[in-house]
Order: sequence, then C-alpha cells, then structure tokens
Amino acid sequence: MRPMIAKRVLVAAGVGAMLLGPLVLEGAAGPRRPVAPHALPVTAGYPYAHSCPAAGPADTVDRWLMYECNCTSYVAWALEANHQRTNWFVAGEMDAYNWPAIARSHGILTGTVPRVGAVAVWPRMAPPFGHIAYVTAVGPTGTFDVAEYNLPAPDGSDTYTFERRTALRRSGVSFIYVPRRAH
Repeated sequence: MRPMIAKRVLVAAGVGAMLLGPLVLEGAAGPRRPVAPHALPVTAGYPYAHSCPAAGPADTVDRWLMYECNCTSYVAWALEANHQRTNWFVAGEMDAYNWPAIARSHGILTGTVPRVGAVAVWPRMAPPFGHIAYVTAVGPTGTFDVAEYNLPAPDGSDTYTFERRTALRRSGVSFIYVPRRAH
C-alpha cells in the first residue's frame, strides 16, 4: 500500500487554484494524511454564474429544481461542491425560510451557533421567501462570514448576483448543520 500524500490547494474566488505542493506527515505509524481543520470551503465555481443575473427573473430552474441565481440554488451547489448532503431537498418546498424545517424532518441538526459549512438562514429577510447563505468562516467572537447569491438590495429588490459578507452577527439567524455525504 502506497503512503497517502495530500496536496494543499488554495482557491481564490474567480482566480483559480495554486498548488502549494505535497505534504506528508511522518509518525510512528509511518506517513499519514494531515488533518486540515481550517480548510477553506469551496465557494467559487457556481455553474450558473455565467447566466446571472438574467436567469434570476426568468425563473430558470436548476438541477436541484430551484431557481438559478437565487440564494437557494447557490447554497445547494455549495453543499454539493463541499461534499455535503443534498438528498434531503423536497421539490417545491425549498423556499429559504423553510430549509430548517425540511432539514429537521430529514434528521439534520439546526441551531443558533455558526459553523463553517453550515447554511445560514434569515427567515424574515426578503418576505415571504427568506434568505440563505453558505457559512465560510467563523470569528473568535462568534461573528461569521458568508458567500451567497441574490442578497436583497436595500430597497428589497432582487439582485441575482454573488456577494461575500463578513463579520455578521447571529441575531435573527439560524443555522443548518448539513453533514458530509456518505462515501
């Protein structure tokens, strides 16, 4: 059996990837894979980005049966890109405000503490649909960063564009802790 060699990859949004080289840890048991507790989640590469913002108002349906360029479509893609479960989606029931209830009905935990890889849910934003985003980082004081599509503009209108927000507070937000897919 060959020793496992891990390669660390940094992904810059829209820029691509830069290979930093092989990393092997030696120990009493021989080479082993490193643990990456601070690995960056995948947030670039949304397959419908080329059609945004035009596909948003056109209500073009994506492969998860959600509308392209909307927050739900982007988060569905981010979950899949980060090897998290998407087999709990219910066609026609995935408005953002409803994600926590659907998740719980499929045995997926929800809560009020942000975690990297969680789905952040603002049920009262953009009524009546709500808004969701993918958590990309959590600060030492409990603030969190997200990647998202279609953050409502200050006047409440749809934007159908990609955004990153940082240092957000937990007020009015719940989180869905979607587990990794079984291999």
